[in-house]
Amino acid sequence: MARRVRKSLRSAIIRISSVAVAVLAVAGATWFAADRAARGAEEKRRLAAFDNLTANVIERIAELSVLEYRYTDVMELQRKFIIGGQSSSLVRFSGVVKAGIADVSAVNARWDRQTDTVRVSVPRSTIVSNEVDVSTIRIWDLKRNLFVPISTDFKIQEIAAFRDQVASELEASGFLDEANARAEEVIGSLYAGFAARTETAFIQGN
Repeated sequence: MARRVRKSLRSAIIRISSVAVAVLAVAGATWFAADRAARGAEEKRRLAAFDNLTANVIERIAELSVLEYRYTDVMELQRKFIIGGQSSSLVRFSGVVKAGIADVSAVNARWDRQTDTVRVSVPRSTIVSNEVDVSTIRIWDLKRNLFVPISTDFKIQEIAAFRDQVASELEASGFLDEANARAEEVIGSLYAGFAARTETAFIQGN
């Protein structure tokens, strides 16, 4: 009789254990399914957020990454002739040189889900604008020689040559490298709310 009781008790324990295992298995499967669904929904939400952000961010990258250099200069123009001496004029003017992304259509951003990294490729910065503000031009004619006048065309040519010289000197001094660094900083700040690591790669523009 005691053996039969122990056997029945053992069978009952086995049945209870089997039911418990089955319940845990179902609960586990349900949890994993719910967790997978939640993660899938979260990933879809982040993907939609990334697409919407990228659609609006590219124009902002081009706009905010522009680096400006403003200058004012005074130069003396001279022309000499054996008769009558020389003509000389002082010319003062201001200008603005801008460096940034010239081809916005070449900006590309993608989200690597496995590493949770936003990788953005952008063209290297170039001089996108180099203009003299004509409203700032002032001219003082100091000396005039009728044989070698300093014409308006000559003055315009010299101003244009100086403008181009300023751009060349800026490029040589690392101005474009500064613009690239600014673009990288802007990209990082624009994607900061996406809560992902950001990597920027600069590509050679056309």
